[in-house]
Amino acid sequence: MRSFPNANQLRGRAIGSIFFACFGAGWLFLSLAAKQRITFATVSGVMLGMLLLLLTAFYLLRQSRRWPRLPDDPAVGRAFAWINAIQWIAIPVAVIALGKLHLDAFATSAIAAIIGLHMFPLARLFRYPMHYVTGAVLVAWAAASALLVSPDQLQGSAAMGTGLILWASAAVTLFRSQQAARQAAPA
Repeated sequence: MRSFPNANQLRGRAIGSIFFACFGAGWLFLSLAAKQRITFATVSGVMLGMLLLLLTAFYLLRQSRRWPRLPDDPAVGRAFAWINAIQWIAIPVAVIALGKLHLDAFATSAIAAIIGLHMFPLARLFRYPMHYVTGAVLVAWAAASALLVSPDQLQGSAAMGTGLILWASAAVTLFRSQQAARQAAPA
């Protein structure tokens, strides 16, 4: 693969950031609901944060058009589909298993850990080391929250941390990608 950036990489970073922004907002709303802190101010704050990330990601999508596009590798698309399918199968399996063991309080941390683990093969697939960092931080957060937070506070706390980690990852990705996109595009 050619050196960073190319249109495919910039577009992929933008699309990934869109997902992280939206899923991060979902996790933050889950946290606010679990902590019973849904107010106009908290909802507005989450919506504003998501909007800022989305606008930056859409701007990066526009910027990516200046760069050369490489042919898509169908094997990458298939691998991505498999990685996500495994993640979406693992989540309900973990939630059901924890429910049967009467450990429902740990479901949020388990889901965060699964999301973190699925970042490792994505990092390799997309040749994007930031996904290793995001995955490791998510897994560490999931373990720390499960071990250190009382079960009655676990859902809200685990969700809050997960949402913030996803948003931080999106922000770093967008910042670094915007810097790369500011370079003069090749002729």
